[in-house]
Amino acid sequence: MNIKSLRLIHFRNFENVEFNFKENYIHCFYGKNAQGKTNLVESIYFLSHLHSFRTNDFTNMIQDSFDQMLVEAKVESHHRVSNVKVVVSNQKKHLFHNDNSIKKYSDFVGIVNAISFCPDDILLFNAPRKVRRNFIDMELIKLSKKYTFTLSHYNRTLKNRNAALKQENVNRELIQVYTSQMIEDEVVIIQQRTTFLKNLMEYANELYPFFSREKEKLDARYVSFIDCSKDLKNQIVNLYENSFDKDCLYKQTNYGIHRDDIQFLLNGKCVSEMASQGQKRSFLLALKLGLAKMIYEKTKQYPILLLDDVFSELDQSRKKELLSILPVNMQIFITTAEKINVSWFGNRNVKFYEVTNGFVKEVSQ
Repeated sequence: MNIKSLRLIHFRNFENVEFNFKENYIHCFYGKNAQGKTNLVESIYFLSHLHSFRTNDFTNMIQDSFDQMLVEAKVESHHRVSNVKVVVSNQKKHLFHNDNSIKKYSDFVGIVNAISFCPDDILLFNAPRKVRRNFIDMELIKLSKKYTFTLSHYNRTLKNRNAALKQENVNRELIQVYTSQMIEDEVVIIQQRTTFLKNLMEYANELYPFFSREKEKLDARYVSFIDCSKDLKNQIVNLYENSFDKDCLYKQTNYGIHRDDIQFLLNGKCVSEMASQGQKRSFLLALKLGLAKMIYEKTKQYPILLLDDVFSELDQSRKKELLSILPVNMQIFITTAEKINVSWFGNRNVKFYEVTNGFVKEVSQ
């Protein structure tokens, strides 16, 4: 997958710009801080996920003194080119694919498949469990229509069940209908989440030695409200039957996949409790590149890789190693404070750009 062109209007500090990018090239953007390097990769991430990796309020991405913005790209996928566009106005996102309006976010997410690595990703390990669930949910949504439909249906049914529990006179039969629907969804969601994590960690372990000199093993444990190694449906049925009175008392659904977590492990120990900053960073790099390889195996094309300020925390040998293992047939966007030595890229096709206060200039190698 490749971004062939990108247009930004009133996005961060880009007033009205358009870029053309080469397929399967590494595109390196360098310059001082607060010039717009991260803004550029953020816009690609936004097209992929419909949210930012920097802010929870998407309206913060609108340029100062304006009330709307546009992010648009021509995207090559499996040798076909399509147009994707997001217009933000009146605090709403308006989505378009080939000039056709898209009403559901789930029908838009994944048209552009991008994976990012940025400094704040290291917070994943210590963040609230919702953040870790969102991490795998977003990737599964991009890979599986069945998962997208099932998770969406579960969330709607959970909302309805909680509303029914808040009624003065609880309708047990209605709640049972919602519960039965949730149970069917939860079996599918748990199975897909656990399979996804298992496969992802296999790929990550293959890559981790490139970032660590130690013989360490990565793992991830899906922490659910039931025992995932036993019969799922019977466990969930019994749990909801036994927790009905508690749900009525607290007027909410106390158990379910909406409260599950993912625990990341290094040599069998929890990363959030024992790993150093360097180990966490190496873990994340292996995780993100493993995810890219996993997506390739599933879709037969690599996603777009966004590496934001990844080199600032790596020594020279690690920088070279990272560049050496990046897949050849992948389009990659890198931001860095300083221009990277061109010899480190070997035979890879690379373009350099200098970013100054929202202006981007291609420079010679």
